Amino acid sequence: MQTTLKRSLHLTVRGHIINRYMKTLVNYFLIAFTIIYSVSAQSVKEYQQKIAECFSQGDYKCAEENLLTAISIAGESYSSLYLLYTNLGTAQRRLGKMEEALVSYNKAFELNNQSPEVLSNRASLKRQMDDLDGSLMDYNLAITLSPNEEKLLINRSMTKKMLGDTLGAENDLLIVLQLNPKDFRALTNLTNIRLARGEFDIALATYNKIISENPKEPLLYNNRADVYLKIKNYEKAMDDINTAIKIGENYALAYVTRAEIMIAMGERKKALKDLQKAVKLGEKSSYVFQLIDECNKY
Repeated sequence: MQTTLKRSLHLTVRGHIINRYMKTLVNYFLIAFTIIYSVSAQSVKEYQQKIAECFSQGDYKCAEENLLTAISIAGESYSSLYLLYTNLGTAQRRLGKMEEALVSYNKAFELNNQSPEVLSNRASLKRQMDDLDGSLMDYNLAITLSPNEEKLLINRSMTKKMLGDTLGAENDLLIVLQLNPKDFRALTNLTNIRLARGEFDIALATYNKIISENPKEPLLYNNRADVYLKIKNYEKAMDDINTAIKIGENYALAYVTRAEIMIAMGERKKALKDLQKAVKLGEKSSYVFQLIDECNKY
């Protein structure tokens, strides 16, 4: 009886010791994990400051390198890891690394499939890579997650227009204008759809009005230059596009439009320089390379 009691007491004491040991061990790992996580989070925050500086300076190689380092430090448990991959995709896209950018956006989506930002970036890239169906699918999902988001609706309308769904594109833009009648980007895109139908006078009148209200927007001068190009008023087209470039010297699309005007005027060598400048600024659509091929034939 005494032997049994001693054995029971011995096991109880031993159990308490083991429990205390296990609790100490768990607490140790929790403290160690917290310290490591805190150090990692602080290190990532420091890299994020560097990354922001790289983007602000247009140094996308610097941004890519720092993002890759930040991702390796952060680890899979980092709550905003998907944002790092999203920014990585954007940096790679600006460097012309389209396939790598798509991989990064896919990883961001895998980490957070409820982010309209991730979907919007991937949709835009897919459109640039001529995957219009994939682009539309991403925009549809993004808008489901964030209804009435003006930027998403405008971008989806662009994809719809490229797919030949001008009615769907027009509907998206009309929704935006109902939400915000002063959204000149939606109004200009709507005007471009009407321009494609041959409504030149209406398009010019609309752009004249919008430019008078927003005289510092290069996009508007670029678009009015395109109207003048279509009616073969090359002098006014050139005046507008030069104004667009003067206001926004890094506005890649303006160089493409000026190249189109140059081609129409028979100045293909000058057009080629503008197209090369546009590519350098990140405009790498298949249409731009078709124009480059056309210029190189002469």
